[in-house]
Amino acid sequence: MLWLGTTLLLAGTAIGKIRDVVLFGDSFTDQSRQHSIANGTYPGKNYQEIYPPADTAADGGIQWPWYLGVNGNFKIWNYAVGGAVCSERLTPLYGMPDVSEGQMAWFIEDHVVQQRLTLDAEQLVVVIYVGTNDIGIKSFITGDQAANVTLGDVAECQLNTIWRMRKLGARKFVLNSMIPLHLTRLYANSSAGTIYWPETHDGALWHRNAYEYVRSVNGMLRDGVARLNREFAGDGKVVLFDTYGLFGEMYGHPWRYLNGTIAPNATGHCHQCPDANDWRQCGVGDCSAEERDSYLWWDELHPSEQAGRVLAVAIERLLLSW
Repeated sequence: MLWLGTTLLLAGTAIGKIRDVVLFGDSFTDQSRQHSIANGTYPGKNYQEIYPPADTAADGGIQWPWYLGVNGNFKIWNYAVGGAVCSERLTPLYGMPDVSEGQMAWFIEDHVVQQRLTLDAEQLVVVIYVGTNDIGIKSFITGDQAANVTLGDVAECQLNTIWRMRKLGARKFVLNSMIPLHLTRLYANSSAGTIYWPETHDGALWHRNAYEYVRSVNGMLRDGVARLNREFAGDGKVVLFDTYGLFGEMYGHPWRYLNGTIAPNATGHCHQCPDANDWRQCGVGDCSAEERDSYLWWDELHPSEQAGRVLAVAIERLLLSW
C-alpha cells in the first residue's frame, strides 16, 4: 500500500509526543462550523462542535478528526469550514472563512496572546486538508477561475499558510494531498446533473480535468513541502500525507476497509438525491444505517464516515510516530 509505506517513511520512528492537533480545511474535515454560520450562531472563541444527533457533518455523521482525537488521545482543535477554500482572494466561492485568513484568525483568537503561541509547539501539529473547492465547480473545473489565478497559486496558498503558522510558533505540520476527485459521482465521466450541479455538462471534460488538476496540485504540493523542509533547516517539519494514495487504495480494494452489512461499494454512494433540481427530496432512497459503512462515498462528492475512520487511523499512526 503506497500511502502506508509513504507515511511510515516520512514519519520516522520517534516516540509519539503530539498532544494538540489543529485542523484547517473544508467540508471534508468540518464537523459543524458551516452549519453554525448558516443558522446564525457564528462560531467564536473556544467554539464547541455539535455532533449527531443534534447535527451531522458532510459525511452524514461524525467527521474523521473526532475519531483521530479519540483513538490517539489528542486534543482536537478543528477550524475547518464546509465550503471553504484556501483563499477567498484567489478563488472566491461561498464567502466562508478560508484557511489562510478566516480560519487562522479563529486559531489566533484561541491560542495566540501578545503574538505568542499558548500551545506547546513540541506537542502541537497543524493539519491542512483543503483544495476540493479551490479547483472544483464554480472555479477551475467549470472554467470560472479568475484570469490571473493558476493552480500554482492554489498550491502556494497552502504552503504560505504553513509559513505563517510557523511564524506564530508552530513547528510540526501535516499537509494532506487532494483526493482523486475524478472517482466521485460529481466528477465522473457522466453528463447527467447532480444535486451539486443540476445542469447537464461535459462530463468527460470534467472527469479529465478533475484527474489532471488534482495530480498537478499534488505534484506542486510535494515539491513545495520539500522546499519548505530545506528552508526550515531542521527548525520545523512538514509531511505531505498521501491522501490521494489512501483513497486510491480504498477504491481499488474496498473489501479491506468497508465493513457494512452489504457488499463493499466504492463506486456508488449512500445518500441519494433522486431529483437533482430539488434538494428537498434528498434522503429518499438512502442506504440503511447498517449499510452505510459499506460505502466509500456518502454522497456525490463527500467521503463516507467509514472512509473518514480509515483516514483517522492512518493520520494517527503518523502522529504517534512523532
